[in-house]
Amino acid sequence: MHGYLTNKQPVETASAAGQFPWLFSRPADFWLACAGASIGLIAAILVIYWHGDREIDALDFVLSEFHLGATYDAIVRRRLWRSRRIDIMLVPLVILSLTYWFWMSSQAVLLTSITMYAAVWHRGRQSLGVGRFYQRAIGGPASRMHSILFRGAIYLPMLAATLAYTHLAPTEYDGDPYFALSAGAGMTSMVGLAAVIWVIAYLIWIGSRPRTVTYSPGTSINSVHPGEWWVVIAHAVAFGSGYLLGASNASYLLVLAVHHEVQYLSFTCAMARRPETFHPMSMAGSAAVTKDLYSNASSTAGRMMRSEAKFAASFLVWPVIGFVGAIVGGWLQLTWLAPFGVGGLFCHYWLDGRIWIRRSA
Repeated sequence: MHGYLTNKQPVETASAAGQFPWLFSRPADFWLACAGASIGLIAAILVIYWHGDREIDALDFVLSEFHLGATYDAIVRRRLWRSRRIDIMLVPLVILSLTYWFWMSSQAVLLTSITMYAAVWHRGRQSLGVGRFYQRAIGGPASRMHSILFRGAIYLPMLAATLAYTHLAPTEYDGDPYFALSAGAGMTSMVGLAAVIWVIAYLIWIGSRPRTVTYSPGTSINSVHPGEWWVVIAHAVAFGSGYLLGASNASYLLVLAVHHEVQYLSFTCAMARRPETFHPMSMAGSAAVTKDLYSNASSTAGRMMRSEAKFAASFLVWPVIGFVGAIVGGWLQLTWLAPFGVGGLFCHYWLDGRIWIRRSA
């Protein structure tokens, strides 16, 4: 997702005064894709502490398969294989081949290590991408300082959480041995402190910016979208709690995974709602187009319900296929399917980083 959100195409502005563009709406974005998810993350941690992780483990399994399916839905919906054959077809085949080679060469520790660090990077870059969606929707970074603070508020918590986990759990990741980074207690503490200070500095800078903005057609503005700093807060809470606590109890990593999956499903669902003729990063795509979609579908309650049901069914096709495939694969218990699951995860990381880079022709 992150690559697409950094494209250099100009962003249109909305003509509605004082109206920020959203994926769905302000309340929905807060709870599904931004800081509201952190409240659910903290609640889930308490559930694990008092009850256990059985339900959260099951939820993670379902959402993770839906997560992968949402990527394939975006590929099919936009017919990316026509113009992006190398990215969509050739590279995933190479990834699967290498995964099988590592597996057959008894490099399970190496595969676990790659999975761990790739997952951390993938989750961090997703937060960066969603934050940039909101950032570019109102004209891009307000200043060079804004861009630097924003990047640091994403990357430093990600690095600090990784070092904290590898320091506190240097032998196993998710129950399997892996190659841990050896930064030492001093360096780990310094990076953690730097992450806290950087996020605080970012929030202080945000607090100094104007709270309300009036848009006019064709005018770029230098302000900060609320969704951006919501994402930063959620990102810091997720990495700070998930990996720090996950070092002593792997169940906490499940909570971080659920947070990540809900955010991604929200984003991909919102992108799927936008017509092909509209640039997804434009304000009109976030506000005016969504309004038009609902106004056209709401002439009668029946038509609106049919429209929503049709969209939900089309969006869920590939997530459901992925989920059923995982269930069937588990039932069959074929040993040759095991590396395919890991390789499929690596392919997802690759595809998610490429399919959002630019709009397909």
